[in-house]
Amino acid sequence: MGSSESKGRPAPTERSTPTERPAPTERPAPTDPPPLLSKPWRSHIKWTPEERNQLLENLYSFKVKGGIPYLNCLLLGQAASGKTSFFNTSATALNDEGRIINPLTVYKSSGSSVTTKFETHPLYTKKDEALKLRIFDCRGLHDKEEIKAEDIRLIVDGHIKHGYTINPVKSISRSDPLYRENPRLDDMMHCVVYVINAENPGTALVGVAAEKIFDDIRNKLGERHVPQVVLMNKVDRLRASLGDDISDIFRSVEVKKKLDVVANFMNLTDRNVLPMSNYHNDQVPNTNKDILALTNLKTIMDYANDFVHNASDTSAPSGFYD
Repeated sequence: MGSSESKGRPAPTERSTPTERPAPTERPAPTDPPPLLSKPWRSHIKWTPEERNQLLENLYSFKVKGGIPYLNCLLLGQAASGKTSFFNTSATALNDEGRIINPLTVYKSSGSSVTTKFETHPLYTKKDEALKLRIFDCRGLHDKEEIKAEDIRLIVDGHIKHGYTINPVKSISRSDPLYRENPRLDDMMHCVVYVINAENPGTALVGVAAEKIFDDIRNKLGERHVPQVVLMNKVDRLRASLGDDISDIFRSVEVKKKLDVVANFMNLTDRNVLPMSNYHNDQVPNTNKDILALTNLKTIMDYANDFVHNASDTSAPSGFYD
């Protein structure tokens, strides 16, 4: 018999061999952004305070051709594309007060456009004088109740007046008090700017419906030789290393690739696509963002001015076009 100590004790169990765990797989090393190019693919901007001051002076003293007081620019883009942010950033850069200016309220995206009317927005210089460019805005493209291509044609031709409420079901009628029967050159749009989000341009530029809208608009504008420009917002978010310092924007491989995609889709030359970085959470302005905004404004005004000059040119000798 066993000793009393062994009574009641459970029989010893065999120690199980621990299960072998698979060797941990190596995680892929984080991918760094592609290196910046040694030379910028655009070299038209100098990132200096002197350049900023020169741009301000050029815009303040801008001379409109064709004997009209203002150039007209129509902004087109889907909801939350950054049309309002571009306007506010431009207002901040032009005022040159050392503070962020928000003349128009920016709302978070709700999937549809806050703007329902065809409206004119003035930009002011630090001298409280209106810039020689009028910005026109209307309901966003690709909304559930988007603006119709026919209304865009009428707007471009100058038939629709400020304050008209866009009707997504039918176009404006000639009997409407805000319909202009016989528009003049200063009523027309002299440049059309498509505003898109550079983070995901495919959202704005793909799909059968979207492609048809853009084709309709492009064809109508092409017949009238109205300049078309793409403003590619939020380029600073394509490369985290840019941050607020966007002076390397034109050496960025990512920005150039996105720009090429947009230019190809829109059937425009890449110089018609303008990278843009707006003020969002910034507390104070910075020189580089101001320079980019002012440069883009000047480019848009130059395109519009060339159109006005060609539309009003009467300098050709008699019989020149016969």
